[in-house]
Amino acid sequence: MTLINENFLLTTTKAKELYQAVKDIPIYDFHCHLSPQEIYEDKNYATITDLWLGHDHYKWRLMRAYGIDEALITGDGDSFEKFKAFIGMLPKAIMNPMYHWCYLELARYFNHYEGVQHSDAGELYKKLNEKLGQPDMSPRSILRKSNVQVICTTDDPCDDLYYHQQLAADKSFDIEVRPTFRPDFYVSLKQETIETAIQKLQTATGSEINSLSDYLGALENRVDYFNKHGAKSADQSFAQVVLTGLSEEAAAAYFTNLKNGKALDNRETRELAGWLLSRLAKSYKKYGWVMQLHLGPLRNNNTLQYEKIGADAGFDSLGNSLNAEELNQLLDYLHQKDCLTNTIIYPHNANDHSMVQAAAGNFTSKDVKVQLGAAWWYNDTKDGMLQHLIDYANISLLSEFAGMLTDSRSLLSYSRHEYFRRILCQLIGSLVEKGEIEDDPVLLEGILKDICFNNAARLFKVENIKEVY
Repeated sequence: MTLINENFLLTTTKAKELYQAVKDIPIYDFHCHLSPQEIYEDKNYATITDLWLGHDHYKWRLMRAYGIDEALITGDGDSFEKFKAFIGMLPKAIMNPMYHWCYLELARYFNHYEGVQHSDAGELYKKLNEKLGQPDMSPRSILRKSNVQVICTTDDPCDDLYYHQQLAADKSFDIEVRPTFRPDFYVSLKQETIETAIQKLQTATGSEINSLSDYLGALENRVDYFNKHGAKSADQSFAQVVLTGLSEEAAAAYFTNLKNGKALDNRETRELAGWLLSRLAKSYKKYGWVMQLHLGPLRNNNTLQYEKIGADAGFDSLGNSLNAEELNQLLDYLHQKDCLTNTIIYPHNANDHSMVQAAAGNFTSKDVKVQLGAAWWYNDTKDGMLQHLIDYANISLLSEFAGMLTDSRSLLSYSRHEYFRRILCQLIGSLVEKGEIEDDPVLLEGILKDICFNNAARLFKVENIKEVY
Protein backbone atom coordinates (compact mmCIF):
# COMPACT_ATOMS: atom_id res chain seq x y z
CA MET A 1 0.00 0.00 0.00
CA THR A 2 1.30 3.46 -0.89
CA LEU A 3 1.74 6.13 1.77
CA ILE A 4 -0.90 8.40 0.21
CA ASN A 5 -4.11 6.43 -0.11
CA GLU A 6 -7.83 6.90 0.43
CA ASN A 7 -7.56 6.47 4.20
CA PHE A 8 -4.32 8.37 4.78
CA LEU A 9 -4.33 9.52 8.46
CA LEU A 10 -7.88 8.17 8.92
CA THR A 11 -7.91 5.15 11.24
CA THR A 12 -11.53 4.92 12.40
CA THR A 13 -14.74 4.21 10.54
CA LYS A 14 -16.28 7.47 11.73
CA ALA A 15 -13.27 9.53 10.68
CA LYS A 16 -13.51 8.06 7.19
CA GLU A 17 -17.23 8.86 7.02
CA LEU A 18 -16.71 12.46 8.16
CA TYR A 19 -13.89 13.03 5.70
CA GLN A 20 -16.17 12.05 2.80
CA ALA A 21 -18.42 14.97 3.80
CA VAL A 22 -15.67 17.61 3.54
CA LYS A 23 -13.06 16.32 1.12
CA ASP A 24 -14.63 17.95 -1.95
CA ILE A 25 -15.77 21.30 -0.54
CA PRO A 26 -13.90 24.36 -1.86
CA ILE A 27 -10.97 26.18 -0.27
CA TYR A 28 -11.18 29.70 1.15
CA ASP A 29 -7.54 30.74 1.42
CA PHE A 30 -7.65 33.94 3.45
CA HIS A 31 -3.89 34.26 3.93
CA CYS A 32 -1.15 33.27 1.50
CA HIS A 33 1.89 34.67 -0.29
CA LEU A 34 1.09 33.66 -3.86
CA SER A 35 2.04 36.05 -6.63
CA PRO A 36 -0.95 37.68 -8.38
CA GLN A 37 1.33 38.30 -11.34
CA GLU A 38 2.02 34.58 -11.75
CA ILE A 39 -1.71 33.84 -11.54
CA TYR A 40 -2.55 36.53 -14.07
CA GLU A 41 0.17 35.61 -16.59
CA ASP A 42 -0.69 31.91 -16.19
CA LYS A 43 2.61 30.64 -17.56
CA ASN A 44 3.57 27.03 -16.98
CA TYR A 45 6.65 26.54 -14.84
CA ALA A 46 9.75 25.44 -16.69
CA THR A 47 10.83 22.80 -14.18
CA ILE A 48 9.65 21.10 -11.01
CA THR A 49 12.55 22.81 -9.28
CA ASP A 50 11.10 26.24 -10.03
CA LEU A 51 7.67 25.29 -8.70
CA TRP A 52 8.64 22.99 -5.83
CA LEU A 53 11.79 24.56 -4.45
CA GLY A 54 11.85 28.11 -5.78
CA HIS A 55 10.21 29.91 -2.85
CA ASP A 56 9.97 27.33 -0.08
CA HIS A 57 12.08 28.11 2.98
CA TYR A 58 10.58 25.08 4.77
CA LYS A 59 12.34 22.84 2.25
CA TRP A 60 15.50 24.95 2.34
CA ARG A 61 15.90 24.47 6.10
CA LEU A 62 15.69 20.69 5.77
CA MET A 63 18.19 20.68 2.93
CA ARG A 64 20.64 22.62 5.10
CA ALA A 65 20.04 20.21 7.97
CA TYR A 66 20.95 17.38 5.59
CA GLY A 67 24.22 19.09 4.71
CA ILE A 68 23.36 20.12 1.16
CA ASP A 69 25.48 22.93 -0.26
CA GLU A 70 23.76 26.34 -0.39
CA ALA A 71 24.45 26.52 -4.13
CA LEU A 72 21.87 23.73 -4.50
CA ILE A 73 19.38 25.44 -2.20
CA THR A 74 19.21 29.18 -2.90
CA GLY A 75 22.31 29.49 -5.08
CA ASP A 76 22.92 29.26 -8.80
CA GLY A 77 23.29 25.50 -8.92
CA ASP A 78 21.88 23.43 -11.78
CA SER A 79 18.11 22.91 -11.64
CA PHE A 80 18.30 19.13 -11.90
CA GLU A 81 21.05 18.92 -9.30
CA LYS A 82 18.89 20.94 -6.87
CA PHE A 83 15.97 18.57 -7.47
CA LYS A 84 18.20 15.53 -7.08
CA ALA A 85 19.61 16.87 -3.82
CA PHE A 86 16.15 17.50 -2.43
CA ILE A 87 14.65 14.11 -3.27
CA GLY A 88 17.79 12.50 -1.89
CA MET A 89 16.89 14.10 1.44
CA LEU A 90 13.10 13.67 1.34
CA PRO A 91 12.86 9.97 2.35
CA LYS A 92 15.00 10.81 5.40
CA ALA A 93 12.50 13.46 6.51
CA ILE A 94 10.19 10.99 8.29
CA MET A 95 8.04 12.64 10.99
CA ASN A 96 8.72 16.10 9.58
CA PRO A 97 5.57 17.60 7.97
CA MET A 98 7.48 18.09 4.73
CA TYR A 99 7.50 14.32 4.30
CA HIS A 100 3.69 14.21 4.19
CA TRP A 101 3.26 17.49 2.35
CA CYS A 102 5.58 16.54 -0.51
CA TYR A 103 4.05 13.11 -1.00
CA LEU A 104 0.58 14.67 -1.02
CA GLU A 105 1.75 17.17 -3.64
CA LEU A 106 3.27 14.44 -5.80
CA ALA A 107 0.11 12.36 -5.57
CA ARG A 108 -2.48 15.08 -6.10
CA TYR A 109 -0.79 17.10 -8.83
CA PHE A 110 1.46 14.56 -10.57
CA ASN A 111 -0.29 11.24 -9.95
CA HIS A 112 2.96 9.95 -8.46
CA TYR A 113 2.49 7.68 -5.44
CA GLU A 114 5.78 5.82 -5.22
CA GLY A 115 8.47 6.80 -2.71
CA VAL A 116 11.04 8.95 -4.49
CA GLN A 117 13.85 6.66 -3.37
CA HIS A 118 12.38 4.00 -5.67
CA SER A 119 12.68 6.18 -8.79
CA ASP A 120 15.68 7.16 -10.86
CA ALA A 121 16.20 10.89 -10.21
CA GLY A 122 16.66 11.73 -13.87
CA GLU A 123 13.57 9.81 -14.99
CA LEU A 124 11.44 11.30 -12.21
CA TYR A 125 12.66 14.81 -13.05
CA LYS A 126 11.73 14.27 -16.69
CA LYS A 127 8.30 12.81 -15.79
CA LEU A 128 7.38 15.68 -13.47
CA ASN A 129 8.59 18.32 -15.94
CA GLU A 130 6.58 16.75 -18.75
CA LYS A 131 3.48 16.88 -16.55
CA LEU A 132 4.22 20.54 -15.72
CA GLY A 133 4.23 21.39 -19.41
CA GLN A 134 0.63 20.25 -19.89
CA PRO A 135 -2.23 22.77 -20.06
CA ASP A 136 -3.79 21.53 -16.82
CA MET A 137 -0.68 22.52 -14.87
CA SER A 138 -0.63 26.26 -15.47
CA PRO A 139 -1.11 28.37 -12.30
CA ARG A 140 -4.82 28.95 -12.93
CA SER A 141 -5.36 25.30 -13.77
CA ILE A 142 -3.64 24.21 -10.56
CA LEU A 143 -5.90 26.52 -8.58
CA ARG A 144 -9.00 25.12 -10.27
CA LYS A 145 -7.75 21.59 -9.73
CA SER A 146 -7.29 22.44 -6.05
CA ASN A 147 -10.93 23.64 -5.83
CA VAL A 148 -9.94 27.08 -4.60
CA GLN A 149 -12.66 29.73 -4.55
CA VAL A 150 -10.95 32.65 -2.79
CA ILE A 151 -7.29 33.68 -2.52
CA CYS A 152 -6.19 36.58 -0.32
CA THR A 153 -2.62 37.52 -1.20
CA THR A 154 -0.21 39.56 0.93
CA ASP A 155 0.58 42.99 -0.50
CA ASP A 156 2.67 46.06 0.22
CA PRO A 157 0.44 49.08 0.96
CA CYS A 158 2.11 50.97 -1.88
CA ASP A 159 1.47 48.25 -4.47
CA ASP A 160 -0.62 49.59 -7.36
CA LEU A 161 -2.52 46.25 -7.39
CA TYR A 162 -2.26 46.15 -11.17
CA TYR A 163 -2.45 42.36 -11.40
CA HIS A 164 -5.37 42.21 -9.00
CA GLN A 165 -7.19 44.67 -11.22
CA GLN A 166 -6.44 42.60 -14.31
CA LEU A 167 -7.62 39.41 -12.63
CA ALA A 168 -10.81 41.09 -11.43
CA ALA A 169 -11.53 42.25 -14.98
CA ASP A 170 -10.91 38.81 -16.51
CA LYS A 171 -14.35 37.22 -16.71
CA SER A 172 -12.87 33.91 -17.89
CA PHE A 173 -11.29 33.37 -14.46
CA ASP A 174 -13.81 32.65 -11.75
CA ILE A 175 -11.53 32.44 -8.69
CA GLU A 176 -11.55 35.50 -6.46
CA VAL A 177 -8.03 36.89 -5.95
CA ARG A 178 -8.14 39.65 -3.35
CA PRO A 179 -5.30 41.82 -2.00
CA THR A 180 -4.45 42.04 1.70
CA PHE A 181 -3.03 45.20 3.25
CA ARG A 182 0.33 44.31 4.91
CA PRO A 183 1.76 47.45 6.60
CA ASP A 184 4.50 45.97 8.84
CA PHE A 185 7.26 47.98 7.18
CA TYR A 186 5.27 51.21 7.57
CA VAL A 187 4.12 50.59 11.15
CA SER A 188 7.27 49.29 12.88
CA LEU A 189 9.33 52.29 11.86
CA LYS A 190 13.08 52.39 12.35
CA GLN A 191 15.79 54.95 11.81
CA GLU A 192 17.12 53.08 8.78
CA THR A 193 13.71 52.50 7.14
CA ILE A 194 11.63 55.61 7.75
CA GLU A 195 12.86 57.59 4.75
CA THR A 196 12.14 54.71 2.40
CA ALA A 197 8.68 54.30 3.91
CA ILE A 198 7.96 58.01 3.47
CA GLN A 199 9.23 58.09 -0.09
CA LYS A 200 7.18 55.05 -1.11
CA LEU A 201 4.01 56.50 0.43
CA GLN A 202 4.61 59.89 -1.20
CA THR A 203 4.97 58.23 -4.59
CA ALA A 204 1.91 56.03 -4.11
CA THR A 205 -0.36 58.83 -2.88
CA GLY A 206 1.08 61.84 -4.70
CA SER A 207 1.20 63.72 -1.39
CA GLU A 208 3.96 65.35 0.62
CA ILE A 209 4.74 63.89 4.03
CA ASN A 210 6.28 66.21 6.58
CA SER A 211 4.62 65.10 9.81
CA LEU A 212 3.09 62.12 11.54
CA SER A 213 -0.35 63.43 10.60
CA ASP A 214 0.66 63.48 6.93
CA TYR A 215 2.11 59.99 7.27
CA LEU A 216 -1.03 58.55 8.83
CA GLY A 217 -3.15 60.26 6.20
CA ALA A 218 -1.12 58.61 3.46
CA LEU A 219 -1.56 55.18 5.05
CA GLU A 220 -5.30 55.76 5.36
CA ASN A 221 -5.34 56.75 1.71
CA ARG A 222 -3.82 53.39 0.85
CA VAL A 223 -6.38 51.53 2.98
CA ASP A 224 -9.06 53.30 0.93
CA TYR A 225 -7.30 52.26 -2.28
CA PHE A 226 -7.05 48.62 -1.20
CA ASN A 227 -10.69 48.57 -0.18
CA LYS A 228 -11.67 49.96 -3.57
CA HIS A 229 -9.83 47.05 -5.17
CA GLY A 230 -11.45 44.32 -3.14
CA ALA A 231 -9.36 43.90 0.01
CA LYS A 232 -11.14 42.27 2.92
CA SER A 233 -8.41 42.22 5.52
CA ALA A 234 -5.17 43.67 6.84
CA ASP A 235 -2.35 41.48 8.07
CA GLN A 236 0.36 42.58 10.50
CA SER A 237 3.30 40.64 11.91
CA PHE A 238 5.22 41.71 15.00
CA ALA A 239 7.90 39.98 17.06
CA GLN A 240 6.26 41.41 20.20
CA VAL A 241 2.79 42.74 20.93
CA VAL A 242 2.67 46.45 20.12
CA LEU A 243 2.01 48.83 23.00
CA THR A 244 -0.87 51.25 23.41
CA GLY A 245 -1.60 54.49 25.24
CA LEU A 246 0.99 56.74 23.60
CA SER A 247 -0.30 60.28 23.23
CA GLU A 248 -0.49 61.89 19.80
CA GLU A 249 2.07 64.49 20.90
CA ALA A 250 4.54 61.82 22.00
CA ALA A 251 3.94 59.81 18.83
CA ALA A 252 4.61 62.91 16.73
CA ALA A 253 7.83 63.52 18.64
CA TYR A 254 8.98 59.94 18.04
CA PHE A 255 8.23 60.31 14.34
CA THR A 256 10.15 63.60 14.13
CA ASN A 257 13.11 62.07 15.95
CA LEU A 258 13.22 59.20 13.47
CA LYS A 259 13.04 61.60 10.53
CA ASN A 260 15.94 63.52 12.02
CA GLY A 261 18.09 60.42 12.28
CA LYS A 262 17.57 59.56 15.94
CA ALA A 263 16.93 55.91 16.69
CA LEU A 264 14.14 54.70 18.97
CA ASP A 265 14.66 51.99 21.55
CA ASN A 266 12.60 48.79 21.46
CA ARG A 267 9.83 50.08 23.73
CA GLU A 268 9.51 53.36 21.84
CA THR A 269 9.33 51.46 18.54
CA ARG A 270 6.52 49.29 19.89
CA GLU A 271 4.70 52.32 21.29
CA LEU A 272 4.79 54.18 17.97
CA ALA A 273 3.73 51.00 16.16
CA GLY A 274 0.83 50.63 18.59
CA TRP A 275 -0.25 54.21 17.97
CA LEU A 276 -0.19 53.74 14.20
CA LEU A 277 -1.93 50.36 14.33
CA SER A 278 -4.74 51.67 16.53
CA ARG A 279 -5.38 54.51 14.05
CA LEU A 280 -5.31 52.15 11.08
CA ALA A 281 -7.71 49.85 12.91
CA LYS A 282 -10.34 52.58 12.67
CA SER A 283 -10.15 52.31 8.90
CA TYR A 284 -10.21 48.52 9.07
CA LYS A 285 -13.39 48.61 11.10
CA LYS A 286 -14.96 51.25 8.85
CA TYR A 287 -14.66 48.90 5.90
CA GLY A 288 -15.56 45.75 7.84
CA TRP A 289 -12.11 44.25 7.31
CA VAL A 290 -10.66 41.41 9.33
CA MET A 291 -7.47 42.32 11.20
CA GLN A 292 -4.95 39.48 11.24
CA LEU A 293 -2.11 39.58 13.76
CA HIS A 294 0.85 37.24 13.29
CA LEU A 295 2.80 37.51 16.54
CA GLY A 296 6.10 36.24 17.86
CA PRO A 297 8.61 35.26 15.17
CA LEU A 298 12.24 36.29 15.41
CA ARG A 299 13.26 37.04 11.85
CA ASN A 300 16.58 37.10 9.95
CA ASN A 301 18.68 35.72 12.78
CA ASN A 302 21.63 34.68 10.63
CA THR A 303 23.24 37.99 9.72
CA LEU A 304 25.71 36.67 7.17
CA GLN A 305 23.05 34.70 5.31
CA TYR A 306 20.57 37.59 5.49
CA GLU A 307 23.15 39.88 3.89
CA LYS A 308 23.86 37.28 1.21
CA ILE A 309 20.40 35.83 0.47
CA GLY A 310 17.87 38.24 2.00
CA ALA A 311 14.68 37.82 4.01
CA ASP A 312 12.33 34.81 4.02
CA ALA A 313 15.14 32.40 3.31
CA GLY A 314 14.76 30.05 6.27
CA PHE A 315 16.59 31.86 9.05
CA ASP A 316 13.61 32.79 11.21
CA SER A 317 12.93 31.28 14.64
CA LEU A 318 10.26 30.71 17.22
CA GLY A 319 10.08 33.60 19.64
CA ASN A 320 9.44 33.51 23.36
CA SER A 321 5.91 33.34 24.69
CA LEU A 322 3.85 36.47 24.20
CA ASN A 323 3.01 38.80 27.08
CA ALA A 324 -0.62 38.08 27.98
CA GLU A 325 -1.10 41.40 29.74
CA GLU A 326 0.12 43.35 26.72
CA LEU A 327 -2.15 41.40 24.36
CA ASN A 328 -5.19 42.02 26.52
CA GLN A 329 -4.25 45.69 26.82
CA LEU A 330 -4.02 46.02 23.04
CA LEU A 331 -7.40 44.41 22.47
CA ASP A 332 -8.95 46.41 25.31
CA TYR A 333 -7.57 49.68 23.97
CA LEU A 334 -8.97 48.99 20.50
CA HIS A 335 -12.29 48.01 22.06
CA GLN A 336 -12.47 51.17 24.16
CA LYS A 337 -11.70 53.33 21.13
CA ASP A 338 -14.43 51.54 19.12
CA CYS A 339 -11.93 50.36 16.52
CA LEU A 340 -11.78 46.64 17.33
CA THR A 341 -12.83 44.82 14.19
CA ASN A 342 -13.09 41.05 13.60
CA THR A 343 -9.63 39.80 14.52
CA ILE A 344 -7.61 36.62 14.05
CA ILE A 345 -4.47 36.18 16.16
CA TYR A 346 -1.75 33.71 15.17
CA PRO A 347 0.89 33.17 17.87
CA HIS A 348 4.13 31.74 16.60
CA ASN A 349 4.78 29.85 19.81
CA ALA A 350 2.34 27.00 20.39
CA ASN A 351 2.61 27.58 24.14
CA ASP A 352 0.50 30.70 23.56
CA HIS A 353 -2.53 29.04 21.94
CA SER A 354 -4.64 28.77 25.08
CA MET A 355 -3.58 32.19 26.32
CA VAL A 356 -4.48 33.86 23.02
CA GLN A 357 -7.84 32.11 22.85
CA ALA A 358 -8.59 33.14 26.44
CA ALA A 359 -7.69 36.77 25.62
CA ALA A 360 -9.80 36.62 22.46
CA GLY A 361 -12.79 35.48 24.47
CA ASN A 362 -12.63 38.64 26.56
CA PHE A 363 -13.57 40.74 23.53
CA THR A 364 -15.80 38.49 21.43
CA SER A 365 -19.48 39.32 21.11
CA LYS A 366 -22.29 39.15 18.56
CA ASP A 367 -20.79 42.29 17.00
CA VAL A 368 -17.08 41.44 16.94
CA LYS A 369 -15.38 38.06 16.66
CA VAL A 370 -11.83 37.70 18.00
CA GLN A 371 -10.22 34.29 17.77
CA LEU A 372 -7.11 32.19 17.73
CA GLY A 373 -5.88 31.60 14.18
CA ALA A 374 -4.78 28.36 12.57
CA ALA A 375 -1.65 26.53 13.67
CA TRP A 376 0.98 28.67 11.98
CA TRP A 377 4.46 28.15 10.60
CA TYR A 378 6.31 25.84 12.97
CA ASN A 379 2.95 24.61 14.27
CA ASP A 380 1.28 23.46 11.04
CA THR A 381 2.50 19.93 11.64
CA LYS A 382 0.32 16.88 12.28
CA ASP A 383 0.91 17.06 16.03
CA GLY A 384 0.78 20.86 16.02
CA MET A 385 -2.56 21.01 14.23
CA LEU A 386 -4.02 18.36 16.48
CA GLN A 387 -2.93 20.13 19.67
CA HIS A 388 -4.10 23.48 18.28
CA LEU A 389 -7.59 22.08 17.69
CA ILE A 390 -7.69 20.70 21.22
CA ASP A 391 -6.48 24.01 22.71
CA TYR A 392 -9.04 25.93 20.69
CA ALA A 393 -11.89 23.65 21.75
CA ASN A 394 -10.86 23.64 25.41
CA ILE A 395 -11.14 27.43 25.68
CA SER A 396 -13.86 28.30 23.16
CA LEU A 397 -16.12 26.89 20.44
CA LEU A 398 -14.24 24.82 17.87
CA SER A 399 -17.34 25.03 15.68
CA GLU A 400 -16.63 28.77 15.20
CA PHE A 401 -12.99 28.31 14.12
CA ALA A 402 -12.23 30.07 10.81
CA GLY A 403 -10.12 27.14 9.66
CA MET A 404 -6.93 26.45 7.77
CA LEU A 405 -4.86 28.85 5.69
CA THR A 406 -2.06 28.19 3.24
CA ASP A 407 0.52 30.83 4.26
CA SER A 408 2.65 29.69 1.35
CA ARG A 409 4.34 30.93 -1.80
CA SER A 410 3.77 27.62 -3.60
CA LEU A 411 0.71 26.77 -5.67
CA LEU A 412 1.11 23.14 -4.70
CA SER A 413 0.55 23.92 -1.02
CA TYR A 414 -3.21 23.59 -1.33
CA SER A 415 -2.78 19.92 -0.49
CA ARG A 416 -2.18 21.17 3.07
CA HIS A 417 -5.91 21.85 3.30
CA GLU A 418 -6.49 18.16 2.63
CA TYR A 419 -3.92 17.39 5.33
CA PHE A 420 -5.76 19.62 7.80
CA ARG A 421 -9.16 18.16 6.94
CA ARG A 422 -7.92 14.62 7.45
CA ILE A 423 -6.43 15.53 10.83
CA LEU A 424 -9.64 17.31 11.86
CA CYS A 425 -11.86 14.38 10.84
CA GLN A 426 -9.56 11.89 12.53
CA LEU A 427 -9.80 13.86 15.79
CA ILE A 428 -13.58 14.23 15.76
CA GLY A 429 -14.18 10.71 14.47
CA SER A 430 -12.03 9.14 17.16
CA LEU A 431 -13.87 11.07 19.89
CA VAL A 432 -17.21 9.88 18.50
CA GLU A 433 -16.06 6.28 18.59
CA LYS A 434 -14.80 6.74 22.15
CA GLY A 435 -18.26 7.92 23.15
CA GLU A 436 -17.14 11.47 23.99
CA ILE A 437 -19.16 13.15 21.20
CA GLU A 438 -22.70 12.20 20.17
CA ASP A 439 -22.86 10.48 16.81
CA ASP A 440 -25.08 12.98 15.01
CA PRO A 441 -23.95 12.98 11.36
CA VAL A 442 -25.96 16.04 10.32
CA LEU A 443 -24.63 18.12 13.22
CA LEU A 444 -21.03 16.97 12.90
CA GLU A 445 -20.84 17.30 9.13
CA GLY A 446 -22.29 20.81 9.41
CA ILE A 447 -19.65 21.77 11.98
CA LEU A 448 -16.84 20.39 9.83
CA LYS A 449 -18.08 22.24 6.73
CA ASP A 450 -18.22 25.43 8.77
CA ILE A 451 -14.63 24.99 9.96
CA CYS A 452 -13.34 24.08 6.49
CA PHE A 453 -15.12 26.84 4.57
CA ASN A 454 -18.27 28.54 5.86
CA ASN A 455 -16.82 30.31 8.90
CA ALA A 456 -14.20 32.01 6.72
CA ALA A 457 -16.85 32.97 4.17
CA ARG A 458 -18.96 34.56 6.91
CA LEU A 459 -15.99 36.37 8.44
CA PHE A 460 -14.33 37.79 5.33
CA LYS A 461 -17.53 38.45 3.37
CA VAL A 462 -16.25 38.23 -0.20
CA GLU A 463 -19.18 38.94 -2.50
CA ASN A 464 -20.75 36.11 -4.48
CA ILE A 465 -19.20 33.40 -2.29
CA LYS A 466 -21.90 31.07 -1.05
CA GLU A 467 -21.71 28.79 1.94
CA VAL A 468 -21.64 25.04 1.39
CA TYR A 469 -24.17 22.63 2.86
